[in-house]
Amino acid sequence: MPAISGKKIVEMGIVENLRSVEDQIQPAGVDLTVEKIELLVERGEISADPKFSRGINVLPKNGFYELPQGSYRITYHEIVNIPAGFLGLLLPRSSMLRNGATIYTAVWDPGYRGRGMGLMVVFNKLGIRIAENARVAQLIVINVEDSGELYRGRFLGENLNASDRHGVY
Repeated sequence: MPAISGKKIVEMGIVENLRSVEDQIQPAGVDLTVEKIELLVERGEISADPKFSRGINVLPKNGFYELPQGSYRITYHEIVNIPAGFLGLLLPRSSMLRNGATIYTAVWDPGYRGRGMGLMVVFNKLGIRIAENARVAQLIVINVEDSGELYRGRFLGENLNASDRHGVY
């Protein structure tokens, strides 16, 4: 199953609202940037009707998020549109890993549209500084053979304003 290039991802409209086309397009994907970081402040629940942990916004100071060791929910700035026949995977940028932090994500199914979220974990005992709008992860888009179904789940259109919702029902 071949992956598609970063240039092709943008040409196909799979990622919208890039902050810097020049900086974010990579040979094998497209970098996503920070929109919001939240500290998780309550227990979540995985069940037939999941209850997600409440988060409190971490506000940047002097252009940086100052994050001590811990778990955070991160929302990406870019809008992702996974077309039929493809799936999206998001991996942390190596600079995150080299500084003792990572981002965990799940698969974005064909038909997903939204401003995705992930789990960022800071393992570094001294914490990490992340600049506002920093590139933190790379989206990779892979062809899925024989996939004609589209995602219609509860996260379709997540974190989108009314003006961003074209094509989402």
